[in-house]
Amino acid sequence: MALNLKNPEVDSLAVEVAALAKESKTEAVRRALLERKNRLIESSAAQTRSQRGASILRDFRASLPPEHLGRGLSRAEEDEILGFGPEGY
Repeated sequence: MALNLKNPEVDSLAVEVAALAKESKTEAVRRALLERKNRLIESSAAQTRSQRGASILRDFRASLPPEHLGRGLSRAEEDEILGFGPEGY
């Protein structure tokens, strides 16, 4: 099936890209569409990961006792979490 580019700007861009890439106009359009499709798929996956991360963080915060919300760790608590003993290691 043929693709008829009726927009002069689109046709001109296709000609320019094809010339720069040393490929046919059809191949330039095919690759451009494939690259855009892949970027859109990746963007969608990244957004899904981001939403999942936000959901995990929301659930974690909801499970914390209120007295721990917004409270920082003491130096001793940090050392204990990191496995540092009295000798510093």
